[in-house]
Amino acid sequence: MPAKPLYVIEHWAVAEPDAGRRHLIAHGHDVRVVEPWRGETLPVLTGDEAGVMIMGGPQMVTDLAVYPYLSAECALIEQAMVKSVPLVGVCLGSQLIAHVLGATVADHPDGQQGLGFHDLTVTDAGRALLPERLTVLLGNRQGWSTPPGATMLAHAGRCPSPNQAFLADQTTIGLQFHPEVTRTILDQWQTEFAGLIGRPGTQSKSEQDDGFARHDAVLKAWYFDFLDRWFQTHLAT
Repeated sequence: MPAKPLYVIEHWAVAEPDAGRRHLIAHGHDVRVVEPWRGETLPVLTGDEAGVMIMGGPQMVTDLAVYPYLSAECALIEQAMVKSVPLVGVCLGSQLIAHVLGATVADHPDGQQGLGFHDLTVTDAGRALLPERLTVLLGNRQGWSTPPGATMLAHAGRCPSPNQAFLADQTTIGLQFHPEVTRTILDQWQTEFAGLIGRPGTQSKSEQDDGFARHDAVLKAWYFDFLDRWFQTHLAT
């Protein structure tokens, strides 16, 4: 019996498939990448999908009028939640979910930009999905308030975006941080978004490089285990 489709929604020309996508493919998932920013059509969910992942990108939730496909993604999020399809939002994806749930999504104060590695503080509720200690990579200009009805899972102090993870309805999770980024994708960030480095809230390139070298292996180990647990029960048998 074929595996159920797992849709990954991308928002920019990423240098290579990210680590999470590659892990899911290697573990038998029927990963189907959709790029609405290139004009591709979003799926209509039946409720029988293995899941949906909405990834990050340079677009902003506050620019929905500029990027009509983001409004279409909000409708996809609503479909997934109504049909209890497992849903993961990463960075922009988490912001879109938060927006759908009625949270405020806005720029960080004083022009701050999240860019670099920061320690998470996991809530009591978050310990079911996150380790007590985890250092994560941030890359965002906007953040979200706690969505109404959602459970906060993690915060990050001393960074522009203190809210980092939430759970909604047991099937929807938003991650403001970037566990999927490979070394090649970080190189791409450091090249394409070089002008951001030096703004309030950012770390230098050498600090980012050091953070990746010290923390990425643990971050990836958690992320792969999380993806396995989040989507495993939805693989066809």
